[in-house]
Amino acid sequence: MPRSSEKETEYEEETEAFKEEGEGSPIAPAALYENSADKAADNKSSAYMLLAVGGLGLLAVVLGITGILPIHLTGNMKYMTYGVMSTLFLLFVIMGVVSMKSYRFFAKKAESENSLRGTVEKWCLENFKAEEIDRTVGGEEMPEEEKYFQRTAYMRSRISGQFLNLDTAFLENFVDDIYGRIFEEEKKA
Repeated sequence: MPRSSEKETEYEEETEAFKEEGEGSPIAPAALYENSADKAADNKSSAYMLLAVGGLGLLAVVLGITGILPIHLTGNMKYMTYGVMSTLFLLFVIMGVVSMKSYRFFAKKAESENSLRGTVEKWCLENFKAEEIDRTVGGEEMPEEEKYFQRTAYMRSRISGQFLNLDTAFLENFVDDIYGRIFEEEKKA
């Protein structure tokens, strides 16, 4: 029983040390990654939808104001309804234009990101061999899960050493993708 309380005390001390260093939790939050091509596609569909709804709404408001659509509103209610509806649909059009600009930005970024991804992938397939990584990492008796973490840490450090200033979320996502290709080929061979 005294051993577990010693471990608990040790854990609490380590946790306090992390908090004092300003790092917060000893567990770092996972970096989320969404590639630019997906962001571009999302912005493109949003832009088309907002522009279509905004344009059709403004057309309906204009047809209502001119009396072509039989919408019967009285007095101040007429001005308030058309004013609010016009403002709402105008905001939809503005948001659609902003989404279209974001789409263009992410589309250009996706091109450069795909080029970088291709370059890094080519380098990895030329320089990483499953047997070589396992020899470097060692730990033949390690469980498969621990091997995975050791292998990916090694791969991340080599890639970031070769390609400076890579986004950490991009690197994490890329290593997860390329890991399967490198070590699946090992199982097939």
